[in-house]
Amino acid sequence: MVTRKDIAREAGVSVSVVSRALNNSGYVKAEKREKILKIAEKMGYFPNPKAMSLMQQRTRQILFYSKNIKNAYNTELYEGMCRAAEEQNYIVAVCGSLNFCNIRELMTDGLILADAIVAERYLRNEGKNYFLPAIVATYDDPVTFTRSIPVVGCDLWEGMNMLLEYLILHGHHKIAYVSPYVFEENGPRFLAWKSFMVSEAGDRMMDYFFGLTGESVDFDSHRPEAPEEGENGRNAYIEDDFFGEGMHAADAFLKRKTDATAVVCFNDEMAYGFCKRMRELGRRIPQDVSVVGIDGSYVGRYVEQPLTTLSTDPFGHGKKCVEILLNMINGREIRYRTKLPTRIIEGSTVS
Repeated sequence: MVTRKDIAREAGVSVSVVSRALNNSGYVKAEKREKILKIAEKMGYFPNPKAMSLMQQRTRQILFYSKNIKNAYNTELYEGMCRAAEEQNYIVAVCGSLNFCNIRELMTDGLILADAIVAERYLRNEGKNYFLPAIVATYDDPVTFTRSIPVVGCDLWEGMNMLLEYLILHGHHKIAYVSPYVFEENGPRFLAWKSFMVSEAGDRMMDYFFGLTGESVDFDSHRPEAPEEGENGRNAYIEDDFFGEGMHAADAFLKRKTDATAVVCFNDEMAYGFCKRMRELGRRIPQDVSVVGIDGSYVGRYVEQPLTTLSTDPFGHGKKCVEILLNMINGREIRYRTKLPTRIIEGSTVS
């Protein structure tokens, strides 16, 4: 293997001069730099990436942890990360296994976590004494972290209220909510819906909730038992099947014979599952019931009936995560809480 020392010997210069010429860092006379580069090419020199990382204390790689890499939102989130990283000569590795035990052996400059509950467990355990720069992509999750960590989230309280106003303008006042969580959850999209339905339904509000409690289907009945649950009564380490849960919710919706004229689903995947099952059971969307989702991922471009949804711009979300993380890695000033705007994408699922 050809080393920089070999090149220095052939060129009659010091190893430090060779390093400056190959790294294009520091001053080297133009003719000397050209000579060194030609010798390196002639001798077949290739830099050792591990050695380069150790010398520069940079791997130019960041790691994205996501428990559900099949989810369309996370896929588009990752694409946004890759775009922002490429602009700064970085790459983004993705890992779908949330096993943090081996994280100290990984060569990475920073970490992006796509789940606030998982992020807190990382900070509390593996990350407690391991100060790798880290950031969380959240959705306004109500989680308190044990130490400061930058959070990039979507303003889902404002977004959900915008979505409800849209449905009201279309004549809907009895609006059901399909959730993968329990009724006692405290996420912003649920709280916004709950605040609206208190005045519309009063004591009957539970009739319009389809989640992990009341008459609604037990969405976790098909899940294996796991040691820890998140604050919403859902295990953060089990991969979600939002599409399947949306289908289960449609069964519960028809069984209950609710008078709701519109349904807000927790995300687009649940909405697609809900719509599919309703059609299988002979119901029409939106003639029999209007359906909206939350995400606005690229999947909407490929379905036969475009979904009306609250877009949280997953691509832009991913870009912003990487931009803030790289600022953190490079010692620049950062904001510890960033809220991204949302917008409504109109489809054909609301009457």
